[in-house]
Amino acid sequence: MATLYYHVEADYYSDYGVTMNPDLPDDVSFVKGEIITVQLPDPMEFEVNFPSDKDVPHFIGFNSLPVLSELLLKTIMSCGVDNFQTFPAILKNPETGKFWKGFFALNVIGILAAADPVKSESDIIMEGDPDGVDVPLVGFNTIVLDKSKTYDMLMFRLAESPSTLLIHDTVYNHIVANKPATGWNFIATEVDAV
Repeated sequence: MATLYYHVEADYYSDYGVTMNPDLPDDVSFVKGEIITVQLPDPMEFEVNFPSDKDVPHFIGFNSLPVLSELLLKTIMSCGVDNFQTFPAILKNPETGKFWKGFFALNVIGILAAADPVKSESDIIMEGDPDGVDVPLVGFNTIVLDKSKTYDMLMFRLAESPSTLLIHDTVYNHIVANKPATGWNFIATEVDAV
């Protein structure tokens, strides 16, 4: 049986979510897989459109800048994931004035060129360049990972598609086993590693 990873992302079927990210310096990226050394706003303020009576999911934001609840963050940490930085975040609905604390912007440290180019289905967005990005940037229809290139990392970004955030099935299973009564409310898609 193939090892599984899961591509995790905010629930894009929801009617509500982040409507505007905070302004960040031009040289700050949450998809490079590198440590951010620049001082960021504390807390980072994300505009959202959640109504006052609606529960905010535990994973929101755009794939390039995920925002996790403190509960989901602690759950991930409790199964050994430690290759990330967090930045305190506050969610604010500018129309209602309602705000939510206890959230963190997540910067995953680690980016791997781990996609199997033969078994994956993708469209090339930009060719690789030895003087820039070594691997081509692609839009995936189906991702299949080369297990030998994942190093069994528990969480990482995919170099061929840096907004793609992957977690190992042991992390996913731990998250599912510790699901709160209201659910985590994010999307997790199986990805084979062979």
